[in-house]
Amino acid sequence: MGVMRNILRIVLAAAGILTADVGWAQEERVHSVQRKETAYGIARQYGVDLNRLFELNRWAEGGIKKGDILRIPSVDKDDSDVVQPPISEVPLDLSEAKVGFPATTITSVVSEGVAMKEAPRLRPVPAHWPGDTLRVAVMLPFSGGQDSLERQAERLRSIALDCAAGVRLALDSGRWLGGNVEVRFLDTGLDTAGVMLCGPEDLAFNGHGVDIAVGPLKRTAMKQVRTWPGMEGAVHLVLTDLGSPLVIGNPGLLYPYSQRESTMALLAEHIALRHPGERVMMLATGDIRNIQAEDAFRSGWDEAEKDSLTTLVEVQVTSRGLGALRDSLSDVRRNILVAPGGKASRSFAGVLQTEIQLGDTMDFLLYADGSWLDFEFLDPGLRDRVQMTVVDGTGSRADSTAQGDAGDSLFLARSRRMAVLRGGVVGQYGWLTHDLLRNALLWTAGHGRSWPRRLSAGEPLLSPSRGTGSVLYRFVWGAPYGEGSGLINSAARLLRQENLRWIEIDPND
Repeated sequence: MGVMRNILRIVLAAAGILTADVGWAQEERVHSVQRKETAYGIARQYGVDLNRLFELNRWAEGGIKKGDILRIPSVDKDDSDVVQPPISEVPLDLSEAKVGFPATTITSVVSEGVAMKEAPRLRPVPAHWPGDTLRVAVMLPFSGGQDSLERQAERLRSIALDCAAGVRLALDSGRWLGGNVEVRFLDTGLDTAGVMLCGPEDLAFNGHGVDIAVGPLKRTAMKQVRTWPGMEGAVHLVLTDLGSPLVIGNPGLLYPYSQRESTMALLAEHIALRHPGERVMMLATGDIRNIQAEDAFRSGWDEAEKDSLTTLVEVQVTSRGLGALRDSLSDVRRNILVAPGGKASRSFAGVLQTEIQLGDTMDFLLYADGSWLDFEFLDPGLRDRVQMTVVDGTGSRADSTAQGDAGDSLFLARSRRMAVLRGGVVGQYGWLTHDLLRNALLWTAGHGRSWPRRLSAGEPLLSPSRGTGSVLYRFVWGAPYGEGSGLINSAARLLRQENLRWIEIDPND
């Protein structure tokens, strides 16, 4: 009975549905926190579940330091043979979610008082996962940065907390799929010896393998956990941009970041369609970090349908001088500028802004890579004047694009819920994780956990949704590296600045 009770607690605690007054044995000990100790490490030292430790020490969820006194819960007699998976150090909202929701086709669900029509095209009846239970392993560095002065470790922990909130929101808003969900949150932070805090033994789901794995955030950890027993055949979600070659030879891996080739091809096709007979200037920086994007735009331009009078000229522009671009501009015809570069474009964006301001009598149109959405110093009024258009392959929501959308109330409701789960402002990784996991749940419910391999092999599978289940990110899965590899997202969108707002446009307009 102790084993079953503990397993049930793992399931319910990870889904965020336990009430706060669960009656655990209250025979307690105390522990004085020493230098470099973490709550996770202390919980393992005493053989107790991290959630139980936080139930007795709610203040510790915000971090602990040397000299703090922790109350240590007792260990049930029957718990010694149960593997205790580490749970994230994120406060759980305990008010709404349920497990074991009836496996029926649901046409309407209510979230935060907002009714939404969501009918999956493939009925999740009966459930495809083994034993009517979906097993999810979430691997994130929750301890990273607590005892370290490294900025990278602190940033990874912040991303992990965002991702954990996204996981919980996805499981909550996707509960209408039916079936049960068992979740393990594993800490992939490193101890003082540089060893990962979790191991293969933490993936033990009573003899069953993992159905969906989420994370880790770093490439080395990702490659390591791929070899662990229990990960065979899992649908594995990549959360950070680790490079698309990671999916080569890794069936089951889902890489949510669009390729430059697909985004630049879309941008080139759109420009050629909108500007027949005109001259288009591609602004090349010569920076090695932009070469891939510039080459992709050239290829996309060669493939785009255009008339013989439409021309593409290249202007080499540096961030240090205005001369090259100034000499290429015209005051008698429209200046159609394309800046396909990404990370190397921040300083160049300042140069371009100065050029446009100086040429206040000229007619400009500006097309750019989606990374330009992050350049806060670009004046919104100037972007509006040049009708700035970007091709966004990441799917992150631009400011104010939610205004007037049919799903705006749903987005705001989920935003409030996400903030509660995170305990504060949520970054973009929280939304990416939510949409990616929810998409994976839909596909798994419709086709079983082998669906990435079947898509990679070229099998035509019907998408369980038409994108309506996503809040921010869209996913169009393809296998650019052929059968036996993972899937890469090829979705992209075009956004135009209009009346100081970002408006999504049809690429064929």
